Amino acid sequence: MVDVCLILEGTYPYVIGGVSKWVHELVKNLNHLKFSILHLYADERKEIKFEIPMNVDSIVEIDVRNGLGFKFDFKDVISFIPNARIYHSLSTGFAGLLGLQIKQRKNKPFILTEHGIYWKELEFGVNEVECGFKIFKDEKIKNELCSARREYLKIFKDIAMRCYLEADLVTTVCRYNLEQQLSLIPSELIDDLRRKFRVIENFVDEKFLDGLSRVKDVKNVVFIGRVVPIKDVKTFIRAIPLILEEIGDVKFYVVGDLRQDFDYAMECFKLAESLGINERVIFTGEANSVDYLKIADVLVLPSVSEAQPFVVLEAMALGVPVVASSVGGVPELVNEAGNECGLLFEVGDYRMLAQNVIRILRDENLEKILSRNGIKKAKRFTLEKFVKSYREIYESFLNE
Repeated sequence: MVDVCLILEGTYPYVIGGVSKWVHELVKNLNHLKFSILHLYADERKEIKFEIPMNVDSIVEIDVRNGLGFKFDFKDVISFIPNARIYHSLSTGFAGLLGLQIKQRKNKPFILTEHGIYWKELEFGVNEVECGFKIFKDEKIKNELCSARREYLKIFKDIAMRCYLEADLVTTVCRYNLEQQLSLIPSELIDDLRRKFRVIENFVDEKFLDGLSRVKDVKNVVFIGRVVPIKDVKTFIRAIPLILEEIGDVKFYVVGDLRQDFDYAMECFKLAESLGINERVIFTGEANSVDYLKIADVLVLPSVSEAQPFVVLEAMALGVPVVASSVGGVPELVNEAGNECGLLFEVGDYRMLAQNVIRILRDENLEKILSRNGIKKAKRFTLEKFVKSYREIYESFLNE
């Protein structure tokens, strides 16, 4: 029997991203505990992209289609679940549903942690949930299926509410997420349940806090993230011609895996070509984000939905000003009064995105203020504090 079984969807150890970074550092730094990874997926299997820590006892994969998760019942696979003293789901959705069913069958503590809010992303119109399960097989007809979307949203909202009500502890990474979670709790229960909800913020890798030297030659504007619709890379691409009209000597980078949604990546390529900027924007594919943050003058994050993005924290730590959409926990990071480290725009507003980038590139004093504030603020988000919080949580259940 392991100490903790982490229930994940479409992330660690197969996908590079914020949740995977979170899991890897958690497990690696709590090496006195033994973990199992229960990974849910709904597309093709991927190769492992992390060096698995020695304290991971097993990795069990379940296709939500064959495991019947898509019918919202995992009862037929419960017997294959690793035995653990604690079960910890990293999202609601399928992972949360499985966590609930394990709790009911095995009567073990169930912890829920949310990064992105699953049901909010469905409200925003995403077509694919974390594990890779596509709500609509054909992107072209999804707008004709509003009733189906509403039904899926209703189901996933209900799962989320049940997770919030029945989990022994619920954590998330920012205040915005906490407010969204509590919004699903019946008002008469909030006072009794609020005590089990906690915000535990993400962290900045210590290598960033040690002060990497930034390399700058020409002006570089960088997007770092998955090239998928929820990151809204197209809004960044649409802004590029407007920036070039004002400041000609700028390079643009899209840094991230192009294979997670190949159709969307192709749409981004074609958009760049239609705007006549395909030679000015470089699609790197999967790459080391540090290499590009070191040369960045501005980090752009145009996402439709975010929680507390690691890439923003890392940009802050390196003194890179941020231009980001005003979603989720991003304003808490970027727009804190007296500690502003970037500029915000509304989702999809590529003109304001462009204006914000131009302001920073032209105004050296503004760039210095945003850079200095980011470096100062990033020092709050330590790995030590993050690890200590989860060590105490796990030990409180293990010692019962």
